[in-house]
Amino acid sequence: MNSIQLEYFLAVARTGSFTAAARQLYLSQPALSKQIHLLEEELCAVLLIRRPHGAVLTAEGRKLMERAEEISALMKAIPLEINELHHTVSGELRIACGTFLSRRIMPGLLKRLLERYPKISPRIREIGSREQPEHLLDGESDIGLGMLRTPHPHLSSRPIFRSDLVLIRSRRSDLADKKRVTKKEIAERRLVSYPPGSAMYEAVCRALEPYQPNVFMESASSTTIIELVKEDFGHALVPDYLIEPETRAEIIVGGFASGETVAIGYQYCPERQLSPQAKAFIAVIHETYGLTDA
Repeated sequence: MNSIQLEYFLAVARTGSFTAAARQLYLSQPALSKQIHLLEEELCAVLLIRRPHGAVLTAEGRKLMERAEEISALMKAIPLEINELHHTVSGELRIACGTFLSRRIMPGLLKRLLERYPKISPRIREIGSREQPEHLLDGESDIGLGMLRTPHPHLSSRPIFRSDLVLIRSRRSDLADKKRVTKKEIAERRLVSYPPGSAMYEAVCRALEPYQPNVFMESASSTTIIELVKEDFGHALVPDYLIEPETRAEIIVGGFASGETVAIGYQYCPERQLSPQAKAFIAVIHETYGLTDA
């Protein structure tokens, strides 16, 4: 049993759903289920009863939830207590972040950061992944968060989580009733795509090989692509993490195994000494996503 398994268990217990917890944790549902199963095996107890519309805690699960809440609170308090013994981190923290991440992920990260280091002053600049390296190398930003593309020779990067490239289609699509869609069926229909030459377009092409994508519309914005698909202008392949929970009810997601994933992570310039604020922020990222320091 480890702290990550307890955090995963708490996510399921709090949401009452493996599906909701997996989305919250940016994990695949099988990966989450495996960790819960290992935890149950170690404790020799059934913690959650799986039902079609959610998960219900057993008596053992309720007892573990009480203890896990206490352990989680204690672990979160340790860094703050240690920090208060030694020094107080303060000053400006300049973060370059994509629009979606700044809206969906940054609030939670910053809440944790400022609970521990209230004297840090975050400055968020919404900058796409393609433009971030220049800002980091020029010293305009301390750390960048976004999709990790081809490794930059002068930047250090670390993946936070990975997201599958998934098929999305309108509920009015002629493929709406199909549970499984083939490459050939996708290639024969209009595709709303990222611009040729972009990393995402190349990922789409790899997913459809040996067929060529029949591009009908192009956009560099995933949000725009999703909205166009919703209005039945065509089908698309997009990273799963970019699909808002409320949008999932309006489109069909999945039905095609693309075999492609994208990495979302942080990067910084190792030639510039990281400030205590940036180091504190990285520590919060690692804790939130269960990353090791290696």
